[in-house]
Amino acid sequence: MRKRSELLFSLISVPVDVAALMTAFVTAYVLRVRIDNKPVAHPISGHDFVMIALVVMPFWILIFALSGLYNQTSLRGRLEEFGKVVVAVSGGVMFLILVDFASSQPIFPSKLVPIYTYIFGLVFVLVGRVALRMLQRYLFRYGIGVHQALLVGSGELAQRIALDLHPVASGYHLVGTIDRARGAAKRMQGVTVYDSLEQALAASAGDRLDDIIQADSVLDQEEIIELVNYATNHQVSYRFVPNQFGLYATNSVLGTMAGIPVMEIRLTPLDGWGRIAKRVFDVIGATFGLLLLSPLLLVLAVIVKVSDHKGPILYGHRRLSRAGGEVFVLKFRSMKWAYSTGANRPYKTAEAAFIAMDRPDLAREFQANQKVAHDPRVTRLGNWLRRSSLDELPQLINVLRGDMSLVGPRPIMPDELERYGEYGASFLALKPGITGLWQISGRSDLGYDQRVKLDIYYIENWTLFLDIRILIKTVFTITSGRGAY
Repeated sequence: MRKRSELLFSLISVPVDVAALMTAFVTAYVLRVRIDNKPVAHPISGHDFVMIALVVMPFWILIFALSGLYNQTSLRGRLEEFGKVVVAVSGGVMFLILVDFASSQPIFPSKLVPIYTYIFGLVFVLVGRVALRMLQRYLFRYGIGVHQALLVGSGELAQRIALDLHPVASGYHLVGTIDRARGAAKRMQGVTVYDSLEQALAASAGDRLDDIIQADSVLDQEEIIELVNYATNHQVSYRFVPNQFGLYATNSVLGTMAGIPVMEIRLTPLDGWGRIAKRVFDVIGATFGLLLLSPLLLVLAVIVKVSDHKGPILYGHRRLSRAGGEVFVLKFRSMKWAYSTGANRPYKTAEAAFIAMDRPDLAREFQANQKVAHDPRVTRLGNWLRRSSLDELPQLINVLRGDMSLVGPRPIMPDELERYGEYGASFLALKPGITGLWQISGRSDLGYDQRVKLDIYYIENWTLFLDIRILIKTVFTITSGRGAY
């Protein structure tokens, strides 16, 4: 809930900033051209000036984004946001001045207009940002977007953070503290105090926990590692006052709480605007792919039906998706229908089918790798579809529906999740992908542990550029047929 709230406010801030900047443009123009009766150097009509403002607005918003004003984080303070606004507005005005200087047709009727635009831009953007913060604090009173936090610590730093989190307007609700000395909690009322890590985690098991804040070292190193693993496995934000925690610098964000430097460890860089960019990329790519490949999809559908008319054309495999949800991953059917597995089929599992075929060796191979090199259940057409990966083309429909992504971790069955061990929740941070690092790094030739490591690497190091690289390499991998069976 709190991440959705933060993302919503990041989204809302874009039109608010656009409205503020457009108002600054219009105010600057009216003040200099309409109210001030002095002649201007380059007469421009009000309509044309507004059109110019609309054209340059996307570039200015891009500068805002590059300045970090749309990043989804709860650690950014008011002074930091003010500084970013000054930088972004200044950068935008400098960009406009450069365009005006380089253009054969001036975009400002007078030299005073960019100065007025800068002044009013700062004022109006800051007013808009303050209004959004006031709205957010108002919603906090009703529990909307509030972080449920567990505080770890007993010293002075823990007490300062605890008091800072106590007001409702802070956006946090302190559900408890791990405080063996009972120092941070002695001045807090209505806060549960836990004497041990095990006690706190057991009590939090049934509640929605958003943040774990490590204020000082009341825990030993093993307990800290356990705490980090718990946060990772339960998709909980882990924050700490930096001292001996240099080990956890990957995917970390520096901010402040009660004036104290605090680090937040992120499960994946794919969050906030990154998630939106990935979704837009998926929709555009899947739509283009379906339109381009629709003749091939139709031909393959006919061939699959003719080759084995008893079964359906498409086959849905139950797989895990983001946050533990389940989806049916679509494929062109590649198996003989008599040996296919599922809830309404003769064999519920592949192992059962192999045992019935008197092939316990294949059952053991499948149990170890979730794949069989030469599966006797697969038709001749199915073998070709699998080698070429054409059987996975219907998953473009899954991408459009939001079940999958073009690039992501390997789709796994629910009972496979335990094989990911402590990385199980990391896997659930993203939607599964049609392709991924596992697809371009050996495919079925890889052992299961290698596939898991590649999935975790992708989750922790995602960038949109990495997705593009994987898609390009996928084409070459499929063409070569390496590792496919």
